Amino acid sequence: MKENRIIGIYLAAGQSKRMGRHKLSLPLGDGFLGSMALKTILQTEVNYTAIVTNPLDDLIWMSPALRENGQCGVFPCHDYMNGQSSSLKLGIKIASKLQADAAVIFLADQPFISIKMISKLISLYKGNEHIDVVSSCFNGIWRPPTLFSQKLFLQLLNIQGDKGAREILKERKEKNRLAVEFQSSMLFLDVDNEEDYLLARNLVEQLY
Repeated sequence: MKENRIIGIYLAAGQSKRMGRHKLSLPLGDGFLGSMALKTILQTEVNYTAIVTNPLDDLIWMSPALRENGQCGVFPCHDYMNGQSSSLKLGIKIASKLQADAAVIFLADQPFISIKMISKLISLYKGNEHIDVVSSCFNGIWRPPTLFSQKLFLQLLNIQGDKGAREILKERKEKNRLAVEFQSSMLFLDVDNEEDYLLARNLVEQLY
């Protein structure tokens, strides 16, 4: 039986407008905000992760060890000013070239995702042939990370603006999608502003 090839798409090309400074380079734990989730992903069943970046980013948040890791690669998105959809579409194109069976969409500013969380999404996809979307969920709301089967890659390439993949999630029939409800709000902390960053720092101090 053919093993499914899972590609991660790590969206790291945002302009940090609400933060007012480059948030991925902010210190967090023993590293930087931008690398925390990436380190987690590299410990999972994801075969390769495409890190979609802003071409103006000096990538200080990526250590030499991460840059040289064969399980991931950096891909600058030159259309980053056109919104998150541009980054997502670049990631999907890369996943297609790598002959992915599915792609998992991750946000670089969501530092507390867990190995268990990612593994759950992948195992549900592998165990259900008719499923083409598996998404994390909190309080009944679908949130990243989200796994998309390659059947949906063409649709993902047609999204516009800053909508991301939300519209496709809404369109999928119940029988073709799964939502995994997680109980911890920490998993979904999206660091957009100074208040979020302070919360993230406090959480790291409590956890580590």
